[in-house]
Amino acid sequence: MSGPSALQLFHYASHALGLKSYFQHPGDGRPRPRIPAQALVWSLLVAYLLRTCSFLRVEWLVRSPARRGLGVGAVFGDDALAYFTERLDPQHTRTALSSAIRQAKRNKVFDHTRFIGLALDGTGAGYTQKEPCPLCHPVKDSQGTIHGHLHHFAMLTVVGTGITLPLDVEPYGAKDSEYAAGQRLLKRATGTIGRRFAQYVVVDGEFATAPFLHTAGELGLRVVARLKGNLPELSQAAQRLFGGQPPDSVFPYGADRVELWDAADFPPGPRCVGNGSGCYVIGSTSRTEP
Repeated sequence: MSGPSALQLFHYASHALGLKSYFQHPGDGRPRPRIPAQALVWSLLVAYLLRTCSFLRVEWLVRSPARRGLGVGAVFGDDALAYFTERLDPQHTRTALSSAIRQAKRNKVFDHTRFIGLALDGTGAGYTQKEPCPLCHPVKDSQGTIHGHLHHFAMLTVVGTGITLPLDVEPYGAKDSEYAAGQRLLKRATGTIGRRFAQYVVVDGEFATAPFLHTAGELGLRVVARLKGNLPELSQAAQRLFGGQPPDSVFPYGADRVELWDAADFPPGPRCVGNGSGCYVIGSTSRTEP
């Protein structure tokens, strides 16, 4: 049995997900474009689906006999693709992604799950050995030698629904931080998809601070933060309370065994105080709820 073709995927994305307008007008900032923006945007998406992400491989695809079957309506080189992506307005892509995710919810894609979550974490892209830009971070080895530069982002993803859907990213430079970028990203994304779209946000332990918990609470989100060594008092309190007793609940999750401990009177610690929506602190196999 054969899978869907690239043309079928294009029609599905254009009509079922409402992305036709985006493909035609993706925020093209070229002053005198000769290659249609739709051909360039769609070639990037097809290459991503085929796990062929370099611009040189995209050029090879659109110059190969497979071009017509991929639905790419023009031939171009990697330099044209670089020129195009450098001048794209990211707000158009953000709007298209949030619109597609809201449409997916209207199409009842998430109806089988009770709660929809958002995962906030750091990621990187755009490694280069050329002259760095203001957003570049140096890539160093254990000796401190710089071997290139990389862009860092805070990334927000829809999770807990059976499928994982990227929603938005926020870049930050060397004088910024993932913590600050994550708060900007969460505020912007919830303003786009709506405050009632998701019910909780999953974050790393470094986000388990009062300012972030207040921000999430004001956005109507509960916080699930992993308990790590950066919260030693909270970690020690959890070990003292739960270390000598069996878990309250055990269930399989994929190949893992998850154990849960719960206590209504567990002291949350100073960094979790003040989050009116609730703070869940998770270790490798435990959960506590103040």
